[in-house]
Formats: sequence, structure tokens, C-alpha cells
Amino acid sequence: MLSVTDLQLKIEKIREFDSLIDFARSSLQLDIVFQLASSRKPLTAAEIARVLGQRKKPILDALRKLEIKGLVKKSNSRGDLYELTELGRNAIEDLFAILGVSDLKTALRSRYGRVKARDMIKIVIPVNYIHDTLVALGTSRRNELSLSTLSQIIGLSPQRLAMYLDPYAEPRSEVRLFKKYRRESFTQKITNKLFGRTKTEVHYRLTSLGMETFYRLSIYSRIKGNSVLRFLIKVFGNYSPKFVMRRLSVINTLLGSVALAALLIIPSLSYILLAIWASYNVVLGTLIIVGYK
Repeated sequence: MLSVTDLQLKIEKIREFDSLIDFARSSLQLDIVFQLASSRKPLTAAEIARVLGQRKKPILDALRKLEIKGLVKKSNSRGDLYELTELGRNAIEDLFAILGVSDLKTALRSRYGRVKARDMIKIVIPVNYIHDTLVALGTSRRNELSLSTLSQIIGLSPQRLAMYLDPYAEPRSEVRLFKKYRRESFTQKITNKLFGRTKTEVHYRLTSLGMETFYRLSIYSRIKGNSVLRFLIKVFGNYSPKFVMRRLSVINTLLGSVALAALLIIPSLSYILLAIWASYNVVLGTLIIVGYK
């Protein structure tokens, strides 16, 4: 059975590699890295383009970006030859190791089993969604959220997010991070009583393994050591900056409506209300900047 330490290591390492190459947007960069890793010698941009079936210009653009990231460098022998840096080689080896590929060179050079970016994306991208879901649930009240709320935080449709989460929510799953169930939301309770319905909504909650995994993530250490961030999470009920800003906008709208009504009823209080409103926004804005810096 996969241990919590192994799972945490996989999540952190994959996200670390994803910070170097955005898998969702840069499959060409990933293909170039794989090609250089599988080659016995440095390659020119034209050679890489020919093997990958791409034009030379986008290959050169991608190589420049990889140079800036420190994954690729020009060979000392010739200025038009490219090879992986030590960081690039170590990153690839770490990535394949945590994915269970023991013979890296064979996997990269195999004619029929060559690893391509689009195949790696299918493996790696879901890890980011699992990570973000762990953080969203781990910092929410009762460690549970509805699928609709999670989809807004993660930035995916509910159907697609459920597709990534459900393998880790099955009762017989070896790595059961989430418990999936249905229940009424607050608004559904009201409408169900008014109209005689029985409508419910899908929710996810962290299991004990899910909580243990969340506690081992590096972001938990950051939250634990930041009192301002802990305060914001307690006030808004979640760590997600998107979630916090959305709730903040709702609060601002409500307070703004109250302030406007008060101004219309008691005009003499206008300066006091403006001062309170400005102070509130300055204090809260400062806390958000300090907490999420």
C-alpha cells in the first residue's frame, strides 16, 4: 500500500517540476527536454525540430525559455548545440523515479514506449488538482466542501473535477483521500421544504489519510507558521485566494449597500462612514498582502 510519505513526495515533486515547465501550456518544452534526455549527444534546434516534426522557430523559442529556466544550456563545443543542464537531468530523473520508471534511458529511447509530453500530461496535471483539492478541503470548515464550490476554487467544471477526484474517493481505493457523499445545502433545505423536493448536492470531505497527507504538504507548514494567514483562513473559511476574494467581494457589496442606505437616510454621517469604509479596506488589504506574500 502507498504510504502517506510516498504520496506526499509524489505530489510535491511533481508540482516542483510543473513549476519549471507548465505542463498544460508547454508540451513542446517537455518534448524537447525528453528528446535531449534520450539523446547520447547534444542536438541542434534543426535536429530537434526534425525528430519532433515541428518548425524550427517554435523550437528555438522553446529552447530560449528552457535556457532561462535553467533546464537547457548551449554546448561548449558549438554554439548551436543544446543539452540538458544538471538541473534538467536531475529534474527528469526525479520525475521518472516518483512515477515508478526505474530505467530512464530505456523508457526514453524505446521506439514503442517513448515517453511523450502528451502522455506525461495525463499523469502529471491531475496531481495539481489533487493538491489544490487537499488544500481547499484541509483549510475549510469541517474539511468538506460541495463539488460546485471546489470546482470554482480549482477552476474546472464540476464534471471534470469529479473525474479526477473520484478514483481517490472510492471506498475500496488503495489511496482514499476523500469521502464523497450527497447532502442538502442551506439553500436547498429551504427550497426543498417550500416545493417538496429532495434535491441534494455532491460533497467531498477529507478522510484520515487525506488529512494526514494535507499535514505533510509544504503549504501546510507555511500556513502553520503564518499567523496572519491563519487568521484570514479562519475569517473566510478557506485558504484559496480565489475563494477569499470572492467572499470579500460579497462582503464589500453588502457593506457598500448598507453604507449607501445610511448616507441617504443620515447625510451628516457621510464623512464618518467614508472613514470607516476606507479604514476597513486598508486594514483588510494589508492583511491579505502580508498573508499571501
